[in-house]
Amino acid sequence: MKDLLILMMLFTILWIFVRAVIFAWRREFSMKREIMAAAIPFGFMLIYFVTAFPFPFFNPYQFVGTGIERSYNVIPFKSIVDSLNHFYYMVPIRNLGGNILLFVPFGFALLLRFYRMKFWKGVSIGFLVSLVMELCQLKLGYRSFDVDDLILNSAGTFIGMITFKVIAKILQKETFPVVSRKIG
Repeated sequence: MKDLLILMMLFTILWIFVRAVIFAWRREFSMKREIMAAAIPFGFMLIYFVTAFPFPFFNPYQFVGTGIERSYNVIPFKSIVDSLNHFYYMVPIRNLGGNILLFVPFGFALLLRFYRMKFWKGVSIGFLVSLVMELCQLKLGYRSFDVDDLILNSAGTFIGMITFKVIAKILQKETFPVVSRKIG
């Protein structure tokens, strides 16, 4: 956990340095531009760090066996059904909810940066990012490849995009005259 925090701080410091150089070059600052520029890289950072350094949720199998066993699932919906039928309530929350929630900010960030992006393109990008992360997990000894993660992460990207569109519509209504401007 300490290594994770150090990596996140280094990434953030590097990001601030790069943006400061860009600011010095352009001599103009826009908070909207900075948020839009940071959304996707920080979304990638979140996805990478949570995937490479998973949260220490209770694992009911942590005391079983002597070594870490790799598992691979290439059958669609198999681990989703297994998780939903699991006796321990945290398994579906961690596996299903965690994979969906992990990509919700990414879907939100995609539309924040590229407002007119079609949903199918955003979900395709989410799928490809998820595929890269799943393939990287093949190299990590303590992680496993699961095709259902691709499905859940793509669903999370879609939900993030829908969330962005709903919030954008709410902010554009006449009941919010101060912020009734086109977002993006």
